Amino acid sequence: MSQSGIEDVLIANQVGGKEKIKALAAAAKNGRMSVAVDDVQNARDLSDAARAAGSWLEVLIEVDVGMGRGGVRSAEEGASLAQHISKLPGLKLRGVQGYEGHCMLEPDRAVRIKKARAAMDYLGSVIDQLAEAGFACEVVSSGGTGTYDITGDNSRVTEIQAGSYVFMDNFHGNLVPGFSPALTVLGTVVIRHGNTVVLDPGRKSIGIDFVLPTMLDYPFYRARYFAEEHALFDVDERCLLKLGDTAELIPGYAPSTVNLYDAYHVVENGTVVDIWPIIPRGPGHVGILAA
Repeated sequence: MSQSGIEDVLIANQVGGKEKIKALAAAAKNGRMSVAVDDVQNARDLSDAARAAGSWLEVLIEVDVGMGRGGVRSAEEGASLAQHISKLPGLKLRGVQGYEGHCMLEPDRAVRIKKARAAMDYLGSVIDQLAEAGFACEVVSSGGTGTYDITGDNSRVTEIQAGSYVFMDNFHGNLVPGFSPALTVLGTVVIRHGNTVVLDPGRKSIGIDFVLPTMLDYPFYRARYFAEEHALFDVDERCLLKLGDTAELIPGYAPSTVNLYDAYHVVENGTVVDIWPIIPRGPGHVGILAA
């Protein structure tokens, strides 16, 4: 991203390991580079790398707002970490990150709203504690596609981390109405036996996280299962697909689908008008080194 001219990048995760941190600090020479941190030693490592590279790294203190993954677990812990960061050369405390990803898994919107607001209330308490300690939060980063309109309604949140809305998929489509799918995987019918249709994009070709893919033109058919190389659908006489025909599949989960491919084929009115390379695809934990 930085090599492509994007001048304000947030790594919304912690970065660990000497070589990866070194690469991150080097990339920070191309523009503003922010990274999440929740540990004093990690902050020290970032500071050392930034000083060695002659760059600055901006950091967001990650707050655990209910996911039980990364993040400081209390307002006091957040304030203590901020004090340490303020004394480290090469680092600038820019604000906080509190990603309420656990709320995305709640299908009931009323419950999702309640959980997301509770998460943001807790994040607000950490922001208040930081302010009392003398640390203002320029950036409050949170939210995802499943909560963008809930978290985004919080006046303290300055940016939303939603990404899947660009493509949409079946998982997010079930949570957030009003968006149409823009990403599909083209499959070919390899078997048609009566009311059984088998296409060739299996688990190796399309994301099936949380929910299964569906056919774009036959959304009322549900997949029986996805194997490594096969997608099996139960159909009826309405399905006109025959051996050799192609069908577009809407991914169950777009992020893990995109990561499988080298390029997007951009289609307009049934015609491929461009091909966009997917430069950062591959294992995320080595992406910084690949840059």
